[in-house]
Amino acid sequence: MHRILAIVLLAVTSAVAGYFIYRGMADTAETTPAAADRALAPAFSLPDLEGRVRSSSEWDGQIRVVNFWATWCPPCRREIPLLVDIQREFSGHGVQVIGIAIDETADVLEFAESVPFNFPVLVGQQEALDLANAYLPDFVGLPFTAFADSSGRIVHVHTGEIHREQIEAVLGDLL
Repeated sequence: MHRILAIVLLAVTSAVAGYFIYRGMADTAETTPAAADRALAPAFSLPDLEGRVRSSSEWDGQIRVVNFWATWCPPCRREIPLLVDIQREFSGHGVQVIGIAIDETADVLEFAESVPFNFPVLVGQQEALDLANAYLPDFVGLPFTAFADSSGRIVHVHTGEIHREQIEAVLGDLL
């Protein structure tokens, strides 16, 4: 009887803890100032979908919207058309969207057949994971989007799926 009571108590405690962890993560799924208080965005080099190595220095002087995603992540996939629209609408204002897929190149290429990307999509596994951790230490999931100003400083990081009004609010502050 004591064993059953202990198991029930453990299950209830776990459920309560899980709820509060979930609520804490849901509360952070919004655009917030970067924890490092305008830390310089990390430099990187990763291959694009054609296999060419692209360097972050290509976008020096531009406002960067760096989106970390994967093909197996439904919220990530839902964001892509919005990011395509943002690139089209804001590129003339010095904004560059950059997709960083933490994924297999073959899977990203297959996904790209159905999505007309108009921004660079870079792909990596461990290298992309390390880069994601450099942008957002100890990140717990995808997607997340980092915004860097034209001087290369991270000014906001949004965890979770991002929406147009959130992107426009951050870009409005940067333009």
